[in-house]
Amino acid sequence: MSLRALVLVLALTATQACATAPSPQSPTWLLEQVKRLSAPDTEGRASGTEGADRAAAHAVSVFRQAGLRPGGDAGGYLQPFQVTTGIRLGPANALRILAPAPLGLTLGRDYTPLAVSADGTVESDLVFAGYGITAPELGYDDYAGLEVRDRVVLVLSREPRGRDPSSPFRRPEAYHYSERSHKVINARQHGARAILLVEHPEAEAERLPRLAGISQPWGVLAAFVTRAVADSLLAPAGKKLGALAAAIDQAMAPRSLSVAGMRVRLEVSLTRERGTAVNVVGILPGTDPALADQAVLIGAHYDHLGRGGEGSLAPDLLGTIHPGADDNASGTAAVLGMARAFAAAGGAPRTLVFVAFAGEEMGLLGSAHQVAHPPLPLDRIALMLNLDMVGRLREGKLYASGVDSGTGLRALVTEAARGLPLDLQLRGDPHAPSDHTSFYARGRPVVFLTTGAHEEYHRPSDTWEKISAQGLETVTAFATRLVGAVAAAPAAPTYVKIEAPPARGPRAGGYGPYLGVIPEFGESPRPGVKVSSVRAGSPAEKAGVRAGDLIVRFGPVTVKTLNDLTFALRAQRPGDRVELRLLRDGAEERVEAVLQERRQ
Repeated sequence: MSLRALVLVLALTATQACATAPSPQSPTWLLEQVKRLSAPDTEGRASGTEGADRAAAHAVSVFRQAGLRPGGDAGGYLQPFQVTTGIRLGPANALRILAPAPLGLTLGRDYTPLAVSADGTVESDLVFAGYGITAPELGYDDYAGLEVRDRVVLVLSREPRGRDPSSPFRRPEAYHYSERSHKVINARQHGARAILLVEHPEAEAERLPRLAGISQPWGVLAAFVTRAVADSLLAPAGKKLGALAAAIDQAMAPRSLSVAGMRVRLEVSLTRERGTAVNVVGILPGTDPALADQAVLIGAHYDHLGRGGEGSLAPDLLGTIHPGADDNASGTAAVLGMARAFAAAGGAPRTLVFVAFAGEEMGLLGSAHQVAHPPLPLDRIALMLNLDMVGRLREGKLYASGVDSGTGLRALVTEAARGLPLDLQLRGDPHAPSDHTSFYARGRPVVFLTTGAHEEYHRPSDTWEKISAQGLETVTAFATRLVGAVAAAPAAPTYVKIEAPPARGPRAGGYGPYLGVIPEFGESPRPGVKVSSVRAGSPAEKAGVRAGDLIVRFGPVTVKTLNDLTFALRAQRPGDRVELRLLRDGAEERVEAVLQERRQ
């Protein structure tokens, strides 16, 4: 039998296996779900907030009314887990000039701690470290010949000659040197105890950043000061911030210096708030006794960015509700609609598990929690179908990724679209920053559906009026067909490990080094980056890195967070040989990896 004939048989079997064929919900019903989930009272659905809880309660009501069995904890539909929900000032924050003349500075007017700061107190001499950049490939290092160990460093924002298109720092591969993460972690790597950042003198507006975000501390005290404070700190050296910045830019060379006689004391105390987020899980038991112990899991994340902050592409609108109608009320609406359709049809031969995930915007936390605490053993998941941003169908284009992650999936996906007004864009690679990655990393076949990004992505303007209700209905109908076919197939798709594409040469247009590890998302109590999986054929695999390893050092850089690993990787070049220190089963392992060229 040809593969095409087999697919047709499977599709027919899927239809016959239900008491009636699943009928997708109407465009009007689906759009009403998007309206409900993105309504003002859900406040952007930030995980761990009351607004998100209202959205979760709606998903529970739909699952319950459809007749799905609870698949959460303690016999309910909810699967709770702890998340960081915000940050606020702790009891003790202070910045004080101790010498040459004592002066207390005012919190919120003269300085503010950064959300990435560690807690603690440091008292030391002050060192001006220019732009805080170490860029060996550009022959530039603000720390060259500078002793900053256990000291406080003062660092400018931006990069040298930031407005000069011919500046080497304006090359795309050098953009990261102007990022705050480089400056903070670079200071820590040089041994500084604290970093004071100041806005560049050429910046038109000066405003202390709001304390916001959910980042883990980066292992060094960090605060932002005004330019007036910076000038006061530089005064004993007879310097002004503007003149120093201009001198660096003119010479394209560092002008770092120890500020003799200037001694400061910085104390930071931050409280990271915790809350409870919930996945919503409903189960529709299989109808075929021979297949019912296997399942198809259909998921979408219902959380979004709340009122902005970290992850928002409209940072000036912090405090404004980000409704997230497309991201991802649309995908959640599709999951709710499919749950009702299959329940009304009497189910499917394999069990169907419907999940509305929380914590996706915080790093796939909800799906990471579920694969660690699955409602049924993971090896019984025949397929994980993830829908993320499926409400903007344009010219029929629907992107289906991961179609090579399981045997036969590509053909089943293609067949499910037959007769629908879709222009399928098939991609075999399953790797993408959404919830299916948590399942693929644990060896399960996945398919990821999206209608693609748009200009309202992660902005308050992502509202329900811009959703294509008819397009959402078409995508839901397609997804229903695909799930029906997989749920009825005599044999489940077998997991396929996708080979890494061959690395391209140094002149092939790519840039940056490539290691090939996929980090495990989610919060971890231990410093380091846990490896979720290793791409086949990658430098990491060749070096012997395994899933489950904890990367604690990369070359000279101590790795505590994913930001550290990114910082360390960017400091290398394709072809470099790098030692990695790993914690494996409680013991330290050392391996060497030869980095390859990253693809664009």
